[in-house]
This record gives sequence, C-alpha cells and structure tokens, in this order.
Amino acid sequence: MSGDSSLLVEKLWRLKRRIDKGGCPGIEFVHLNTLLKEPAYRQDVLRRVEQSGSKELKALVREIRANDDNQPLMVKESINRLAITPAERSENRSWLRRNFPAVLAVAAMAGVAVGFTAFENRVVRIDSDIVADTTWASGKRYVLTDTVYVENASLTIEPGVTIEGENGAALIVTPSAKLFARGKAESPVVFTSAEAKGSRGRGDWGGVVLLGKAPVNQPGAAIEGLPEGEARGAFGGQDREHSCGVIEFTRIEFAGFEVYKDNELNGLTLGGCGKNTIVRNVQVHRSLDDGIEMFGGSVDLKNIVVTGAGDDSIDWDWGWTGNVQFAVIQQHKATGDNAFEGDNNGKKHEALPRSEPSFYNVTLVGAGVSEKKHRAIVLREGSGGHFHNMLIDSFGIEALDTRDDALSLTSRSLLTFSNNLFASIGHLGQIDHEAEDDDFGFDEQAWLGTARNRNESQVESALFASAADEVNPSFVPKVLMKHMQTATPPPQSEFFDESAVYFGAISPVASKSWLEGWTSFPEH
Repeated sequence: MSGDSSLLVEKLWRLKRRIDKGGCPGIEFVHLNTLLKEPAYRQDVLRRVEQSGSKELKALVREIRANDDNQPLMVKESINRLAITPAERSENRSWLRRNFPAVLAVAAMAGVAVGFTAFENRVVRIDSDIVADTTWASGKRYVLTDTVYVENASLTIEPGVTIEGENGAALIVTPSAKLFARGKAESPVVFTSAEAKGSRGRGDWGGVVLLGKAPVNQPGAAIEGLPEGEARGAFGGQDREHSCGVIEFTRIEFAGFEVYKDNELNGLTLGGCGKNTIVRNVQVHRSLDDGIEMFGGSVDLKNIVVTGAGDDSIDWDWGWTGNVQFAVIQQHKATGDNAFEGDNNGKKHEALPRSEPSFYNVTLVGAGVSEKKHRAIVLREGSGGHFHNMLIDSFGIEALDTRDDALSLTSRSLLTFSNNLFASIGHLGQIDHEAEDDDFGFDEQAWLGTARNRNESQVESALFASAADEVNPSFVPKVLMKHMQTATPPPQSEFFDESAVYFGAISPVASKSWLEGWTSFPEH
C-alpha cells in the first residue's frame, strides 16, 4: 500500500464514521471492510453521499475521488489475527518498514490506523466487524468505536483486558459466532465507557449482546436495540444446548446506549442462548436500561451481580427456561424499576416454550422508602418461575406483583414461590397491597403467606446498612444460620450447589464473599 493509499484509507474511515453519525440521510451504516475491498460498493456510497450528504461530506468525497483508482484496498488487520502465509507476513513487514512514516501520519490524523494497533499505551481501536477468529490480548486496551458484529468466528478476550465503548458502540455476537471472555478473579475482563474516569455514566455506550440458536417462542425474533431490519440481530432455533460462548469474571459498566430511536440495548443481552453457554461471575453496573435481559433460550446464570440498573435489573421474555443461583441485585435510590421483571409472550401468553426460570440463593436489595420506590419482582404475560432461598429486603412497594392469569400458573405448578425471607418490605415494614386488580383477583400476599410455602417475613432489615451503599457495598446477611431453618436444599444437579441451604446469595458463615476481587462499584 502506497503512502497515497494510506491517506485514502484514512479518508474513507472518516467518511464512514461521519455517515454512521447521521451525516448522510438515507445511509444509516457503512461497512468499512466492504468499503475498502469492494470498489463497486465504494462507488455506490460515494454517489449517494454526493446526492444527499452534508456539504462537508461532499467535499470529503471529492478528495477521495481525486486519489481513488477504483481498486480494492486490502488492509491487514493485526487485531483480527487473520491466517496469512509466511510470504505474506514477510511482505507485510517489508511494507511496514517502507511506510512507517505514513502509518504514523495516518494514526496521528485519525487517532486510529483502521484496525492497526496504536503505538502508545497499547491501545487498539476497533471499528470494523470481526469475521475471523480473533484474540484480544492481555496487557492491551481495546476501544470500540462503532457497533461491531462478530460473525462466523470466535472472539477470545484474555484476562485483564479492558474494552472501552465510545458513544454508539456495542459488541454483537451473532448466532454464527461465539464470545470467550475469560477473566480471572484477580484480573477480570472489563467492558466500560470510553469516557474518562470521573465522567462516566449510564448509557455511554451500547453493551454486550450474545445471540444463539436455542428455542424462542417469538416467531422471527430479532434483538431490540438495533436498527430495524438489521438481519444480523435475528436469533433463535431448535438447539436447546447451543453455546453462545463463555463469559466469566467479567464486568460490564455504564452501558445501555440508545442505539436506535426509543430502543435501548441492555448491559448484557442474551437472545436464544442455550444450556452450553456459560455465564458466571458477571457484574453489570449502572446500565441505562436493564442490567441483564434474556430473550428465550435456556442459558443458566451463576454468581451474578447487577447494581444500579436504570430499568429492571434482570428481565426475561419469549420463553427463557434457565437456572440462576447466587445472584445479588442492588437497586439505587434515584433510578431503576423492578429487581426482576418476567414475561412470556405479550401477544400469546400461553406460547411455548414458556418462560419458567428457576432461582435459588438470590439477594434482592431495594432502596427502601426513597425517591424511587421499587418492586422486587413483577411477573406478567404468562411467565412462570420458581423462586426459593431468596432474601428480599427493603423494597418500598411489594415483594411480588403478579399480573394477568397468575392463579392458572400456580394451580398448574408453573409458578412456585417458597422458602424465602421477606424483610423490611413496604412502608414502615407494612406490606402494601396493590391498588388495582390486574391479575383476576389473585391475592399475592395471601398466597405467599400460606403455610406450605414456608416463606418468612420480618419488619427489620436482614442486611447491614452497608448493603445500600452504592459505592462500597457489603451484602453479607445479619441473619444467623440457625434462623434459616426454613431454607431448602437446592436440586441435585451439575449446576446447583446443593450445600447452599440458606437465604440469599451470600453465606453468613463464609470467611469471604464470592464477590471479592473482581467486582467494582464506581459512581462515575
């Protein structure tokens, strides 16, 4: 690639970024790799910009045309680690030696060398889709500058890697791909905002989306938060065991950007992910929309922390049937809706597979009687579920609000709620009753209080005051093991820890919490 070609690549990158930010009505998104490699596609984009682009973009097109010989521009991307021959490697090294000043000039002008690793601070800017097996290596910082799709490939993220998302950026792993974000307790993978520390906030970037081929009860399912008609947002199938990959010891912070008008991505979205997907030791912190949302599938979650979600902390729709054990949810005083919100299918409440997840050993921490009152759990539109060994504490409204035909679900054992502890629920410890009948007269409080459900309640909180601390919380219960006699052993299975016969996500007798080392609670 000549020096002139390097400058042409830089100008095409600038064109792509400005189009993606709305500079040309009628063009929502430009694929950078295609723009470089396919002259016909490039000429079509240039023609359309000349017709309807801004004055600035039209001037940029004139500069591009002056240097464009209408040939493919083949850029080798170190970040994608494409398989190349020894001869190609030698050719690339020779090219870099010949053109090193030009590469530096492009990096200085654009802040990125179209996929090349920056030469300072070990920063790699990602602005194009990942279509070959790729590893993001320890010791580097990666910056997502756009919505990046992973297709027909695996993306592996090594321990200690930080990925920063710029405004409008997101990572979408399609059903043909997998994500392996394998952090460690002492060196987690961190997805966060590209804004400077101290200036970060909810919605700074889009979040992480994993899409799979497990059953979903919504025909033509496509993930929310992407442009309408984006085929790569489709998911679902018949493979209940399908794997979307592995996410462990990973934090996702300040996500939930409104990628499409009136439609936001969540911190972590799992659409149609199956049983072989591993999601454990994952924290989602200060997301603008939901913390974690499942759309169908059968993915299980273990050792989960959701703190300060702007909407619901954990949400599910369209037939999710997974298991959850050891989850901590903290609602912040000034924001958020429900700790859990569960739906089956809004158009067909009896759609199959039915949403029917199972929860054991969960701590839900409300904000009490604060400026933003919360409900602990809302179940609607035919969602069942099984809730046991939960500690539900300090919610300003009720612990459970069922809507639609809950009586039918309980009579068929599709909804069970037993062996839980309710503490400090409702104003001054008095449990509020719903103001309107939206569940055909089903009385949640009477049902929860039946002897066979073995739920317990107390007026005072079961947690220390530090559980409400939004920057340095502790979720260890102050309830002693001897007062947890009604907790029940979790099911015998490869997934559940059967020894967790206590209320909540944290053992009151453990020497340390499983949250230690890899979680963090920054305000900005």
